[in-house]
Order: sequence, then structure tokens, then C-alpha cells
Amino acid sequence: MTSTHAFWLAGREASGEDSFDVHNPWDGRLVGTVSVPTDAQVEEAVAAAHAVTAEFSATPAHVRAAALDHVSRRLAERTEEIAQLISAENGKPVKWARGEVGRAVSVFRFAAEEARRFNGGEAQRLDTDAGGVGRLALT
Repeated sequence: MTSTHAFWLAGREASGEDSFDVHNPWDGRLVGTVSVPTDAQVEEAVAAAHAVTAEFSATPAHVRAAALDHVSRRLAERTEEIAQLISAENGKPVKWARGEVGRAVSVFRFAAEEARRFNGGEAQRLDTDAGGVGRLALT
């Protein structure tokens, strides 16, 4: 039996009024049940994000870099767990899911290094190809 997974809302765990089951598309197995936020909870989340924008904008780049490094380390430590979840949710091979986690780790490491090099001014948009596929925006 699976439990219903809540979501994070304005610094606390929350649940909506409804939920939906997530099935592995490969074998149809029930992976879990996810709580769905209400419209009011979505509005609260947007308001909370706006409320912290000024504080986050004033955070020194080296502090942002340390936070991004922390995220990259935690993701790397939990690669197998996260890959298994991705595989169960999407039905894709675990090997490919590990690659997705590795890509996320790389993006957070890259963002941390960019924060260390940031010395004011405007952040530059980074395109990985001329068509904008894989576009990153680091601020």
C-alpha cells in the first residue's frame, strides 16, 4: 500500500483536497498517490515565492553558491533513490533515470560555479545551441 504524498507550500508540508494515483506506465503498478493543491494553495505558493524574492535577490553570490553546492551534493548522494523513483513514475530504464539525476547534479554544480564568478551587473542567458534547446537562465 502506498501513502499519499503531500507537497511543500510556503515552508511547510501541505495537502490538497484531492489526490491522484501514479502508475508505472511500463507495468501498471501503483507507484504512489499524490496530493493535488487547491487553487487557493497555488495562489498561496505564488504569493510566498514573490514574498521571498527581495530577500533572495539580496543574498550574496557566495551564499547562493554554497546552497547550490549543497543541493548538488544531496542529489548526488541520493542518485539511486531518485533514479528508481523516476523510473517507476515514467517507466523508463533506471540507467537513463540515473543520467537525468547526473544532469541535474551537473546543472547545480555549474550554477554554483557561475555564482562564484558573478561580480554584479546582469546575468547572461546561456544557450547550449543556436535553437535554444537546453537553455539555462541563472540569476
